[in-house]
Amino acid sequence: MSSPRDRDASAAPDSEWVALGVVTRPHGVRGELRVHAFNADSELLASLRTVHLRDAAGALREYKVRSARRAPKTWLMFLAGIDTVEAAETLRDQELCIAREHMPPPDPDEFYLRDAIGLPVKRAGEIIGEVLEVMLYPSMECFRCRFEDGIREVPVMRPWVEGVDVEAGEVRVGDLDDLPVEKLGG
Repeated sequence: MSSPRDRDASAAPDSEWVALGVVTRPHGVRGELRVHAFNADSELLASLRTVHLRDAAGALREYKVRSARRAPKTWLMFLAGIDTVEAAETLRDQELCIAREHMPPPDPDEFYLRDAIGLPVKRAGEIIGEVLEVMLYPSMECFRCRFEDGIREVPVMRPWVEGVDVEAGEVRVGDLDDLPVEKLGG
């Protein structure tokens, strides 16, 4: 089975922006930001020249990245124009985003979780459902899927998900009978 590449699934696959993390708080007094990366294993933040911060209303603002470095359990970033703790504080809780086209291509055995949204779910070659969204939990990711009998959260791991082929446009699953069902409409 392919492995998921990102931890952001808040938008549909055709979304123009990808959230890579969130500003948690200022770090120090010179405007440096603490950023929680959604993919703790990714080094992408270190290579970015510009980022967009998205506020709670969805408004985006572009910033040049002056520096980005790993720290224990977080990233530390300086953005151009953010030179004081007060300026950094105004960015708290904003999502750090990049344009979808600037995402590196996934490795051949990987996929972006967001790319599975909208794909048909197949078992033994037959379409049995559709991926509605991705649920991100501390211990795992789940596809929230609609089936004829209701909604199930399907863990993105074997034995439930046998494979994801974004290019072929399918999520292949095994037996799902042990997963709880949320009944539709009533």
